Amino acid sequence: MKRRTLVLGATAGTGLVAGVSTALWRSRPTGVDTETSHPVDVWSLSFSGVDGAPMPMARLHGKALLLNFWATWCAPCATEMPLLDALARTAADRGWNVLALAVDSAEPVRRFLAERALSLPVALAGADGLALSRSLGNSLGALPFTAAFAANGELVQRKLGVLDKPWLERWAARTG
Repeated sequence: MKRRTLVLGATAGTGLVAGVSTALWRSRPTGVDTETSHPVDVWSLSFSGVDGAPMPMARLHGKALLLNFWATWCAPCATEMPLLDALARTAADRGWNVLALAVDSAEPVRRFLAERALSLPVALAGADGLALSRSLGNSLGALPFTAAFAANGELVQRKLGVLDKPWLERWAARTG
């Protein structure tokens, strides 16, 4: 009888610890700091394309924008690229743009794109891309980081970590 009580007590205690740990993990800070983010006029920015041609953001003005910060050395970034690529193929029909902004140099990005059948627009931000992502609320400066803008340039959503279809669908519904 005592052994059974001890086993049941230990099992209940383990479950309680696991539950509390899970709750704490889920409520942890996301690295997206809304208090320290600053308004950024995204349409005034300009980047270089992978081919070296200038990519002024003003050409994207008037449509909602999904701006994804990534790097070739970031495994989670590579994981979400096919989803972003599929999204980019249908974005214009939905009234918005997708831009993958590489926090990387041109040569690794060219190799990355050559190894994959991706057609989404890619621009180069280099190390300045991390500073930009921080100004948009990514206090950790971690990747991948995505910022979603309404057509008027207002920052409406942001996400630190790998994108998924449900998040993208919520964003599209909010901006579409």
